[in-house]
Amino acid sequence: MNEEATLSHPQHDHEYGKQIAAIRSDLARLQDDIGKLRDEVAEDASERIKQFSEQAAETIQEKGEILRSRSEQLRAAGEQHKVEIVGEVQQHPLASVLAATGAGLAIGALAMWAQNGTKS
Repeated sequence: MNEEATLSHPQHDHEYGKQIAAIRSDLARLQDDIGKLRDEVAEDASERIKQFSEQAAETIQEKGEILRSRSEQLRAAGEQHKVEIVGEVQQHPLASVLAATGAGLAIGALAMWAQNGTKS
């Protein structure tokens, strides 16, 4: 090839200038697109977190209501059993005292046996 053909010519420099300007323009648009994408991702993440928080709050509220309901049922059942036990004790006071005494003696004997068994 001719040396003159390989040297830069002003018209080629002008084309390179246009290409560089086009690349700069593309980079600027790319930066804008990346910025918009970042904002959209952040907004989407924020919305998902908000939805998750709302669902979690609803679930916690539902489970709390179930827990309160079951707690009330247990309290009512406990109260009913207490009334039944008090009624039995009032109907059979001597048997109740003897049963309580026997249970106390049995528990005491087990405690003494366990204490003596650990010393050996």
